[in-house]
Amino acid sequence: MAEVLIRWLCDGKLETGGLDDLAGACHQPVWVDVLDADEATLNAIAGFLPLHPLAIEDCLHFPQRPKLDVYEDSTFLIWMLPSLPDGTGIVSTELDVFLGREHLITVHRDRLVPVDKVGAHVQEYLERGVEWTLHSILDLMVDSMFPLVDSLADDLEEIEDLMLVDAGSEQLERLYGAKRALVQLHKVVGPERDALRGLARLEAFVAPDAYMYFQDIGDHLARVADSVDTYREVASGTMDIYLSSVSNRMNLIMKQLTVIATIFMPLTLISGIYGMNFRYMPELEWRFGYFGVLGGMLAIVLWMLWFFKRRKWW
Repeated sequence: MAEVLIRWLCDGKLETGGLDDLAGACHQPVWVDVLDADEATLNAIAGFLPLHPLAIEDCLHFPQRPKLDVYEDSTFLIWMLPSLPDGTGIVSTELDVFLGREHLITVHRDRLVPVDKVGAHVQEYLERGVEWTLHSILDLMVDSMFPLVDSLADDLEEIEDLMLVDAGSEQLERLYGAKRALVQLHKVVGPERDALRGLARLEAFVAPDAYMYFQDIGDHLARVADSVDTYREVASGTMDIYLSSVSNRMNLIMKQLTVIATIFMPLTLISGIYGMNFRYMPELEWRFGYFGVLGGMLAIVLWMLWFFKRRKWW
């Protein structure tokens, strides 16, 4: 069942009510907040305030992508609030907004902290206009992205340090998780920048003195977008570090195996020769022949180890 909270100004005084009070409030600066909307509730609101049927359809089908649709009597905005609840991926909460000249309608399935914060001081925003109420909500949503980006940045720095010490599968899995989160965040921030630019230019619904404030939100989004692009490059660089570390470790292993195989080559040759056991081989009848061959093998091994060490091959 949808939960509807209506706030409006009447003779400079803040009034609150439910859906039944919308008829008396729709001619004043009014904010209608709808939680877990259904079709019947939105159609009831559309009986008093302009809600386009296509926008209503978008409100009933989650999730959508951030966008801005402009209609004759109102504009429809879809905004996403990303979060990182479990540290493995971005989860976005959708906020649908109808902005008119004297009305603001927000629709969302889950409770949103920015909406609740603005609701606690809604009178001072409604006194300036419904677009200022929307500005405050969007401003809080964008500001909440900075701690998210900082968290991903700290995680990437830690992964990068671990890669330099020990490039293991655990660090690779964390790196892929961070890269996926950055890609998901990029898919949210990019369309929101375009939607906000279009919203700020709507002179019919955004007062001229509010234009610069919406532009300020756009600047914050640009900073978020730049940070996301930067850390995506850092993630790619960290992946290069991992691949280089794996390649260097493989080269070291191959070098060690090659040294061992090279050392055993003359030993195999000697043991192969004396394994033929020809009748007239002089060393077969020598009393110290066995120990002499072992000593010669040992001398060859020691010389080769010294030679490889001197040439820094091992």
